[in-house]
Amino acid sequence: MVVSSAAFGQGSPIPPGVPVKEVPPAEKPETAVSGVSGRTYMNAELGFRITFPDEWIIPGDDFEDYLKSQGIDIGLKAPESIGRIDQIQLERALERVRVLVTAFRAMPGSSDNAIVRVAVEDLSTVPQVKDAVDYVDLMRSQFAAAKLPPNLKYSETQAEQLGRNQFAFIDTENNAGKKRMYVTVRRGVALLFTLSYSKPADLVTFRKVMAEADFGIKPEK
Repeated sequence: MVVSSAAFGQGSPIPPGVPVKEVPPAEKPETAVSGVSGRTYMNAELGFRITFPDEWIIPGDDFEDYLKSQGIDIGLKAPESIGRIDQIQLERALERVRVLVTAFRAMPGSSDNAIVRVAVEDLSTVPQVKDAVDYVDLMRSQFAAAKLPPNLKYSETQAEQLGRNQFAFIDTENNAGKKRMYVTVRRGVALLFTLSYSKPADLVTFRKVMAEADFGIKPEK
């Protein structure tokens, strides 16, 4: 089973006023190997970097720990609204997912915010997934077989060329808002770039961010 962070929520909503400690700019960003420098996240192991607009916010590593200490869990988890069997399967699949970085257009907790979450999923248990289209197709087949919330809508498998980058993608929508997830597969993992949004302008920005993402970095061995 593949994991759809496009379809399922990210845990409890973040209330207004939560203090955010942003990632400080690196003193020498050109020497950074992996992690966040300014508004750029780089992953040397998978060979890519992605840069968010200057006004966006990338919280520090302690942000999620702080939220958990306040009883707020924004981690990926199966929603209670799906069937019990599907919930168990999804929880197992989520164990293969690792969130790399999360970025917010506005302060977490703001209304009509836009959130981008970059995650990676290990595909070693789903050898039938060879590329991004396979990943989204499998996801859609699981949607069709699962007992999903009645308000959840999802698109066909789609593909888009953004800059030099080719992605498969899927759109989902429910009462909480809209999501788009771009997928690319490399080195046995699926890279998932998911935007949660309500304003069309945020999707325009996200497409520009993905068009400018650099997947040409030579991965570490």
